[in-house]
Amino acid sequence: MMRISYLIIFLLFVKTISAQHTMGKVLGTNDNGTKEALPGANIYWQGTTIGTSTDSLGMFQILNPENVPANLIVSMIGFASDTITLKEQNRMDIQIVLKNTVNLKEVNVETRQNTTLYSTFNPINTEVISGKELLKAACCNLSESFSTNASIDVAFTDAVSGAKKIQMLGLDGVKGTGSVVNGYESISGQINLEFLKPQNEKKRFFINLYVNAKSRAEVNIHLAKKINTKWSTMLFTHVSDLSKKNDMNHDLFLDMPLTRQYNVFNRWDYHNQKNFEAQFGVKALVETRQGGQAKFNYKNDIGTNGAHGQMPSTAAHLPTTPYGIGINTKVMEYFSKTGFMFPSTPYKSIGIQTSGKWQQQDMYFGHRRYYGEQRNFYLNAIYANIINNTNHKYKLGLSYLLDDYTERYIDSISNSFFVRTESVPGVFAEYTYTHTDNFSIVAGARADYHNLFGMQYTPRLHMRYNATKSTTLRLSGGKGFRTSNIFVENQSVFASSRQLVIQEKLRPEVAWNYGISANQKFKLFYNEAFVNVDFFRTDFQNQVIVDLDQHVNKIVFYNLDGQSYSHSLQVDFGFTPIKMFDIKMAYKWYDVKTTYNHVLLDKPYVPKHRIMLNMAYSTYMDIWKFDFTANWLGQSRIPNTLLSPVQYQLPTRSKEYYLMNAQITKKFRKFEVYLGCENILNYMQKNPIIAFDNPYGNNFDASMIYAPVDGRIIYAGFRMSIK
Repeated sequence: MMRISYLIIFLLFVKTISAQHTMGKVLGTNDNGTKEALPGANIYWQGTTIGTSTDSLGMFQILNPENVPANLIVSMIGFASDTITLKEQNRMDIQIVLKNTVNLKEVNVETRQNTTLYSTFNPINTEVISGKELLKAACCNLSESFSTNASIDVAFTDAVSGAKKIQMLGLDGVKGTGSVVNGYESISGQINLEFLKPQNEKKRFFINLYVNAKSRAEVNIHLAKKINTKWSTMLFTHVSDLSKKNDMNHDLFLDMPLTRQYNVFNRWDYHNQKNFEAQFGVKALVETRQGGQAKFNYKNDIGTNGAHGQMPSTAAHLPTTPYGIGINTKVMEYFSKTGFMFPSTPYKSIGIQTSGKWQQQDMYFGHRRYYGEQRNFYLNAIYANIINNTNHKYKLGLSYLLDDYTERYIDSISNSFFVRTESVPGVFAEYTYTHTDNFSIVAGARADYHNLFGMQYTPRLHMRYNATKSTTLRLSGGKGFRTSNIFVENQSVFASSRQLVIQEKLRPEVAWNYGISANQKFKLFYNEAFVNVDFFRTDFQNQVIVDLDQHVNKIVFYNLDGQSYSHSLQVDFGFTPIKMFDIKMAYKWYDVKTTYNHVLLDKPYVPKHRIMLNMAYSTYMDIWKFDFTANWLGQSRIPNTLLSPVQYQLPTRSKEYYLMNAQITKKFRKFEVYLGCENILNYMQKNPIIAFDNPYGNNFDASMIYAPVDGRIIYAGFRMSIK
């Protein structure tokens, strides 16, 4: 009974606090009569000092006046001011439209914004990486773009395929999300990629050309078109090619596979300027990779026997020499987002998201073959509103996921089929409370029924407290659930002669994640500076273990039997010692342990310590830009090789090493050129392929990788855009 009383008192207290504000939205009328949100509009109660301004969406929240009726004055440069008389407090549905009746000469005011920033308002710890930050690194994939960012790690998978994987908090696999609205896979974080939007894009044509000294060439072209006031579209195209064979360490294997990729993405946006908007698009990708021994030739050594899409009955049908690898990928995707708004109640909306994907991947690594096909469909419907015109917001919704997999794996002793269809309907609810600008909380829960693993419950909680205007504290916690695709997610297992052993029926991965973070902004050298510290712990209730320690000639997959956890501590510091010169530094500590065959060990190839330094300097109007990034990676554990012949045994710990990248950009009136270098020190892992002289022998292994296998890369590029 006492608990119920405390709950009632708490709810009444929250209700009292949250009822002290008036909320609404400010719109502006353009010359053509259409309406759009006005960010930065000034709002205050006449005769008082109580005021505020609208956010990027035109929304505002202002303290109530002492007495009503009261006049609310709204003003914005370029628009006629307006005065609204309110006869009641706590209004949450005000919509104010300003008329564009003031004719002024256009003045462009430019300010320099940081290329990365930490949100001080979002309850979920969020780092925003802008497009300018991505331009500091070489073109044109995520692994290269994240080289200037400490939050995301890029790891090497093997020494022959050229593939890399992205990690967060020292963990692999599909990443989860901080909100239950977007799914149940909330294990280690989320990377949210925001593509350019047609209705906001000011560049109707953009081209980026890239070439490096190892003959890799890439072309990116964007075309944007605003058809009318309601429709706009954008076309993204990408072509890349690497056709030169490189073997810098002279082990008779290509350092990087020969690669060709075609990528097309077309998106459309529709806004009826009233209560409905929609986005939809289609993507297509085709990529081929061919590597292995330099003398390998696909036409002569594979031919039509096992060509793409034609699976041999056994691996014995494949040739024995030379050793080659190939990865052929085809992907088709679509997405759609529709939103229904209610102008009389700005916080009320209905959103529907759908997506579909078909992917086919055919791989051969010597005698090993893999053929996989995935069909995916996803639906998410969201209803959002507020409670009784207060600071309490909520979202309700339902989702449905359909994943259909067909896989076939062939090696010298097995020919196995794996078929799996996942059907997962789910429901969710999320509650958000915001008290002025100092405190907010997001609490969510969802229930999903998995046709293979039964009912799954996913809670998630985020809290933010702004102790001062420059100090932000956050807490988070929640549960994640996901199924593992062992072949696709562990592609490196193919690049060895180890026997693949699936010891038991694999269960889904389930983990709890907890985090705390603090962000402090301050002045240093009279300029903005910040320190961000976050600590996360992830506890696995179950995990699919990829065991390389049990035997040097086996890779064993099984369910977790014991402890598995990850500790991650990251400290970021950024400041501007002089005008136009930015410095970012970061330190990261990982403690990632898993139970392998009843023994708790460090996860292989995850350095315990990392340090990053990034320096960026630009001249007036960014005519010249100079960027330099240095990474130090400490030692990591190498799987046990004591049972290997002496000449193939490896040390138990890797070597520490440095990676340095630099880029110079020169901007001209209508275009810009850039010149850069990756891996300036030319650091490469020594002898990355074990038993490279006998790739079909029992000791061959190209998956024991902790450092680059490709050396120094010098590149140049050209960018041009037409507004």
